[in-house]
Amino acid sequence: MNYVLGFNIGNTNTTMGIYEKDSIAPAKTYTYKTDKKITSDELGMQIKNFVNINSENNATKNKIIGITFSSVVTEVNKSYKIMSGDFFGLQPLEIGCDIKLGITLKYDNPKELGSDRIANAEAAYREYKTDCIIIDLGTANTFCVLHANGIFDGGLIGPGIGITIEALADKTSKLSRVSFEKPDKMIATSTIEAIKSGFFYGYIVMINGIIKEIENIYKKEFLTILTGGFSNIVSNYMDKKHIFDPILTLKGIKYLYDLNKNQ
Repeated sequence: MNYVLGFNIGNTNTTMGIYEKDSIAPAKTYTYKTDKKITSDELGMQIKNFVNINSENNATKNKIIGITFSSVVTEVNKSYKIMSGDFFGLQPLEIGCDIKLGITLKYDNPKELGSDRIANAEAAYREYKTDCIIIDLGTANTFCVLHANGIFDGGLIGPGIGITIEALADKTSKLSRVSFEKPDKMIATSTIEAIKSGFFYGYIVMINGIIKEIENIYKKEFLTILTGGFSNIVSNYMDKKHIFDPILTLKGIKYLYDLNKNQ
């Protein structure tokens, strides 16, 4: 069996997808902490281990025919490129604005646009073929506007849920770190529950409110797509009908690999 490796390298975690050659959704995924100081050798051994596990500890059973990655952590890009050559004899495709895209980027400086947002928009365009608001809830929260004709119209970026919870705990001496979950009641009578309530309702109201504001600006309805680390929780409390697509970025990475593999 021939496989392609795709990596969604985020500020906190990296997710590796192992794709069958002709499939868009990965057959298997592995998530690990993003290490800005990892060497190409360390990375190669780690990736080889994942590949061997996927092939039931028989590395000769499968062949890696392509590697691609989307990265918002520039410090690790060189290691991924060297690892691809040294361990697999391949030159990887780095996702960015300068490769062939199925969408059109309406952005002042496309080089500033995160490759994860490009991958998300590509997947949304290919999968849903309609006006979309793509919400990715990771280390940062991103909102992207994509029209049915494939025009990426920009969006918003805000602080992520997890990093904000950590920042509040780190910068205060009396406020504790909490989990992101719906509290028993909105008006809390303990400090821990008050923090939970503030984060939970603050983010839920903000997300629902931004969707409404975007629709007001364009005077039309959009399909809302949720992805990213906290999207599984937020999905249960959305005002608007939406799609929860946890592998949207990985699908976009594979769509772009397929579009560029013969370039």
